[in-house]
Amino acid sequence: MDIKEYIDTLPLKAVRPRADGTYTVIPRMHGGILDAEQLTAITKVVQDNGLPQVRITAGQQLLIDSVPEDRLEAVIEALGAVGAAYRHKALGCLGTAGCKLGQQDSQSVAVRLSELLETFTMPTKVKAGVSGCSMCCSESMVRDVGLIGRKRGWTVVFGGNAGKRVRQGDVLAEDVSEDEAFAILGRALALYAENGKKKERTARFVERVGLDAVREAAFNER
Repeated sequence: MDIKEYIDTLPLKAVRPRADGTYTVIPRMHGGILDAEQLTAITKVVQDNGLPQVRITAGQQLLIDSVPEDRLEAVIEALGAVGAAYRHKALGCLGTAGCKLGQQDSQSVAVRLSELLETFTMPTKVKAGVSGCSMCCSESMVRDVGLIGRKRGWTVVFGGNAGKRVRQGDVLAEDVSEDEAFAILGRALALYAENGKKKERTARFVERVGLDAVREAAFNER
């Protein structure tokens, strides 16, 4: 099996070629969390193979840099699972797990949201932010999907974008329970998955179909 065939057997984008002929590898992790065993394995791989660095990506993943082609299979075998845990990213701040301002448990909710996103076939990538308080450190208002924790529950946001055409997401609900928030998002995402055009992000989708259509779907009023 040549190197391209080998890479094709791995999760999408787990390994990417660099211009200098080496590769980057993403170890599998969920919600930006690594346990001691994973940290030890990564450290050993970097040291044993004389690799120059490990970087943190914007998607709360670690990326091992400059892996030579002749060491690629050995590195991946030593790491175990590789590749982003989810195709669609849900980033969570520390929330109540480690921030004095946290109102809700954003980390566990970010993992749950990532799992929800994986149940849909989307027109394109979906970025989500889960913030444990109104400081909104995960930029939930400018994500395709956003959740903001408050004392009485969650604020649900849909249709944000931080790209070239910035759009603040629309608030679909406030002060709802975690289960209610996920039910609302699930119905809004189902509308988007079914009716979004190829490569159309949620911001442009909301502008095209109208917020009323999204609200009707989200609250099952159609």
